[in-house]
Amino acid sequence: MYFAHIETQPAFALANIAALLNNRSMKLKPLFFTLFFSLATSVSAAENDTTENSDSSNLGTEDATTDTGGEIASRVMLDPARQRQADLALAQTPETEVVWLELDDEKQLALLQQATTATPTGSILIFTDPTTGADWPDLIHPLRTQLTEYGWNTLSLSLPTPPSVAIPERTLPSLQNRNQIQTAETTPESSAAPNAETNSDAETADDSQTAANSTETTSPEELINNYQQQIVTLGNLAANRLAEVPGEITVILGVGEGAVWAMHYFAQDELQENRFLVLLDPMQTEGINAPELLQMIKDSQAPILDLWFNNNRYQQQQATLRKHTALRSGNPGYRQIRLNQRSNDPRKEPLWLTRQVRGILKNHLITIQPQKNSNPATAGELTPGS
Repeated sequence: MYFAHIETQPAFALANIAALLNNRSMKLKPLFFTLFFSLATSVSAAENDTTENSDSSNLGTEDATTDTGGEIASRVMLDPARQRQADLALAQTPETEVVWLELDDEKQLALLQQATTATPTGSILIFTDPTTGADWPDLIHPLRTQLTEYGWNTLSLSLPTPPSVAIPERTLPSLQNRNQIQTAETTPESSAAPNAETNSDAETADDSQTAANSTETTSPEELINNYQQQIVTLGNLAANRLAEVPGEITVILGVGEGAVWAMHYFAQDELQENRFLVLLDPMQTEGINAPELLQMIKDSQAPILDLWFNNNRYQQQQATLRKHTALRSGNPGYRQIRLNQRSNDPRKEPLWLTRQVRGILKNHLITIQPQKNSNPATAGELTPGS
C-alpha cells in the first residue's frame, strides 16, 4: 500500500521515501536503504564512464593532431570539366571510339564514330560549344551518331574552358600588414626596437607579394592568344586522327559559340583543300576578347554554309547581319539557309535535324566535288551525231 502512494515528482518522491522510513510499522527499512544506495552507486558509475569516454575521445583527437605534426591537410580542388569528360567517356556505346587528345599536358575528350558504309563520303569535325560538351543531347548527339548512317565519319571535340575575366586586385585596408598599424598608446622608447622588426617584416611581405604578382599576373591579351593557339592545336590533332579513316572531304562544323572557334581554326588553313566550313546556329562568344565572328566572315572568301534557326527576333537580327556582311565582302561562296522548326511528331523528332543537314551537305558540297577518272573529250574528238 505504501508503494501505491509514492509521487512521481522528485521532491515528492523523496518526501514519501522519508515518510516510509520514519513509519514504525514499516519492517522493510534495511531493504529501502539497500535499494537507495545501489541506485546512487549505479548513477555515479555511469557518470564516471561518461567522463572517461569524453576524455578518451579528446585524447584521440589530440593524438591524431600530434601524429600529423599539427599540419592541416591541403584540400584537393575538384575540376568539374575533367570529371564531366571522364563520366561522358564511360557512358559511350561500343560504336563510339573515345579519343583523348593531349593538349598542354592535359587531355581533351573527343568522340569518334565511323560511317556505316564501305566507302565513306567524308568526315565531319564538330567544334562544340565550350559550355556544353562533345555529346550534348540536344544537337551534338543526333548529328554525330546519325550522320554516320549517311556515309559521314564524325569526330566531336570537347573544347577547353575559355579564360575568365581577371579579378581586379584588392586595395582595401584589410590587405595591409597588421604590423604596420601602430596604436596610439605605443611610446617612442618602447616602439623603437619593434619598429625595426615591423619594417623588415613589411618589406619581406611586400617583396613576396610583388614576386607573386609578377609570376601570376597575365594580361587578357596573352590569355586569349594562348587559348586561340590551343584551339588550333586541338583542331590539328583531331584532323590528324580523322586522316586515319577513309574519306576525302572534311567538313568543319561549328555549333553555337563553337562556330567562332571553328571559323578561327578554319581561317588558319591557307590551302583549305577539300575542306568546307559549316556554321550551325552560330553565336558570338561573350565574356572574353574572342575573335569577332562578323569580322572573320568579312575577311573570308571561302565557301561558308550558314545554317540558322528562326526561333526568336534576336536570331533573325544576327542572321541578317551575317548575310549583309558576307554580301558586302563579295564572297560568292557564302550561303545562308534557314532550318525548319522541330516537328511536333515525336516519331520524327530524332531525325529532324540530321536529315536537313544531310540534304544540305549533299546538295551544296558533294555535288561540287570533281569526279574521279573524268576524261573530258577534246574538240577534235567530237563528230556530228556522236
